[in-house]
Amino acid sequence: MSTFNEILRSAVNNVQNQNQEFDKEQYAKDKQEKREWAFKTQDEMAEKITQDTELLRTYLEVQSVFDSKSVGNALLITAQNPKATQLRDARSWIESKIHIKRHPDKVTILEPREYTKEDGTPATSYDTIDLIDISQTQSKGRINTVPYTHESILKGILTIAPVEIQTTEYGTSNGKVVNFNADKRIIEVNDIADTKDIIKGLINEVASIHMSTFENTELNEFKNSCATYLTCKKYGIPTQNIEFSIPQELKEMSPQDIKAELGKAVECFQVIKDGIDRTIDIQPRNRSNREYER
Repeated sequence: MSTFNEILRSAVNNVQNQNQEFDKEQYAKDKQEKREWAFKTQDEMAEKITQDTELLRTYLEVQSVFDSKSVGNALLITAQNPKATQLRDARSWIESKIHIKRHPDKVTILEPREYTKEDGTPATSYDTIDLIDISQTQSKGRINTVPYTHESILKGILTIAPVEIQTTEYGTSNGKVVNFNADKRIIEVNDIADTKDIIKGLINEVASIHMSTFENTELNEFKNSCATYLTCKKYGIPTQNIEFSIPQELKEMSPQDIKAELGKAVECFQVIKDGIDRTIDIQPRNRSNREYER
């Protein structure tokens, strides 16, 4: 028998053996178990961050890096690799000609899939996908950065401010650096304050208007602080003095409701982010390309 025929027969036998070894039922069972793990982990993390302020900050830092990810997927990343900076599937790394390390640690997230039911109505299912962080590759991990300035950040915030902003040298009506005066429908700014404090104050007050969370409640203040933290973390504004008081109301919510409340802050962050990015000619992502909660 020729060498060619031997190679051909060997290849055919390997394919046949692989087909015989593949167990569709076991594959489906494994996929279902992985989906259940992902949903369970999302819910567990949602509850955990309401009990631990430092874990909440870790989640917000992950969400600021992966700003297009849903709250649930950011929670999954936080649970598996909170230090991740750039996640792709294996094929994407290979197509970019970047070598993946042997046996890399993977991060599992949920990916929505649209389909049509038998009755013609649209529906969404979720499947798990495994991603690999850049730290698990041979890449040096250089990430292109944009030189954000305080001026560009301020301009960006002003472009999406829904009310007039007025400056004063004598302080705002309630003594804060920045304050939304609901009676006059203006945002007051103490223009002799530190620029970074003005930026943080503006983000907080603009967020409160966008989310209609300017009423003085613990839950509203919490969501305003989350949106402020996300934005500041994204653009390099110090976050050390952004305080979090996790409201008891949030702690008593179901995991789904906790994620929904966090989602409001994330959506507001994305609005502010798009406004800032437009001022420095960064094309914002189309909202339809973002992931949403299940």
